[in-house]
Amino acid sequence: MQKVRNDYAAWIDLGPGGLPANVGGWLITTALKPLARRDTTTVDGAGSPGLHWHLDHRPGPRPTIAPYPIPHRQLTHRGSTELIERLTATVAAEARSGGPFHLERSRFERRGDALYVTDIGAAAPWISRTKGEVLHVHDSEGSLHVVMQPDDAQTVISAGWGELHPLAGRPVLGLPETYVFVYASRDADDADRIEQIISRATATATT
Repeated sequence: MQKVRNDYAAWIDLGPGGLPANVGGWLITTALKPLARRDTTTVDGAGSPGLHWHLDHRPGPRPTIAPYPIPHRQLTHRGSTELIERLTATVAAEARSGGPFHLERSRFERRGDALYVTDIGAAAPWISRTKGEVLHVHDSEGSLHVVMQPDDAQTVISAGWGELHPLAGRPVLGLPETYVFVYASRDADDADRIEQIISRATATATT
């Protein structure tokens, strides 16, 4: 029983995101664990990573990821308040730029703003499947979920900047195959690279 209590407390400590922050939400994420992908580094349908877009390799080890499908969060290398605010401002600037995007509540996180393609008819196929949602920042630790074209998703993962959501491509939640978890910025150099990822995702989000 103590092990169960400890697991529930560890899950609650991750903060809200996607499920109710109560026993019911914990039971749901526990039930989803058997459906999680074993391989979160291989994108189905991707070609050669880096073929059309170069991304510098992320130095150092990947962060430790919490063992729950929802919320999908990292436990180490969490971003500072300043770096989180920087990336949040970058996303907000995309929505204010007069381009094809706007902010509204994330349909996957069910809290916080996400960047959406305004005209769903102009969305790329991988964005159409999310009903227009392109990306969102997790304000608890600075990671992001970003939907990208397959080759770009594999480039991000192969360069060490992220991994697939454990339920990516699983029909239970409707997450696309290229629903990528981008690790939080550790410093300004990381933030520079993550802004490149954001720019690439937005540049390819429309047809």
